[in-house]
Amino acid sequence: MVTDYNHGNVAKQYEKSKAMPVRSRIEAYSFLKRIGDVRGQKVVDIACGAGDYTRMLCRAGASPVVGLDISEKMIALARESEAREPLGIEYLVADARMTSLQRDFDIGVAAYLLVYARDRDELARMCRGLACWIRPGGRLVTLTTNPALYEFEQIPDYRKYGFQIRLDETVHEGAPIELTAFLGDDSLVIQNYYLPIEAYEEALRDAGFRNVEIHMPELSPGPESADEGGYWNDYLNYPPAIVIECVRSSRGW
Repeated sequence: MVTDYNHGNVAKQYEKSKAMPVRSRIEAYSFLKRIGDVRGQKVVDIACGAGDYTRMLCRAGASPVVGLDISEKMIALARESEAREPLGIEYLVADARMTSLQRDFDIGVAAYLLVYARDRDELARMCRGLACWIRPGGRLVTLTTNPALYEFEQIPDYRKYGFQIRLDETVHEGAPIELTAFLGDDSLVIQNYYLPIEAYEEALRDAGFRNVEIHMPELSPGPESADEGGYWNDYLNYPPAIVIECVRSSRGW
């Protein structure tokens, strides 16, 4: 099964999932921390969805900012937000695997893109597409489902965080990673695919990236943290997502 964000209300359901506390307390904090200071930086958000991170980065001082996604419905939602609150963001319907759109952004970001690659060839095409948007010396920061899920001694019950993960019975490249987000009376099933972390590192290097670093998620600091009594431990000890950071070299694929 492939998650089709152009089908029915899938795009709006996915946007609804952004309201889950885990998204802000861990995911967004960890992702934005690695992206760092974007003031005066040219930023492209690849697989931007409805533009949540795109808008955050624009408000943080990035300029210009471009968001692109393969889903027409996602881009329609992003453009609706831009119409309500004009920030000067350009949104494009585009396939992240395209290598014909050569640009020179300082920073490229991509949240949950690479996990849709079902094999190494598709992963390589995605990484080459990412490289085309970023100038030599520029950075790529991508948030992705953790390949180590298949290596954990156990998968905790993530339902208290608003989602659950189901794995295949056997580990093999292309094995499904099925995430169900619980949205009140509704739910959204998202299908990702397993490839080992070595495949990600190899695909990024072959696409012209260097200094590949893997970062584990972190809990955002704040006064509320002291009162949570280890509530987030299952997520942090068995992280279902990671952040990958790398630099675009001058020597491409």
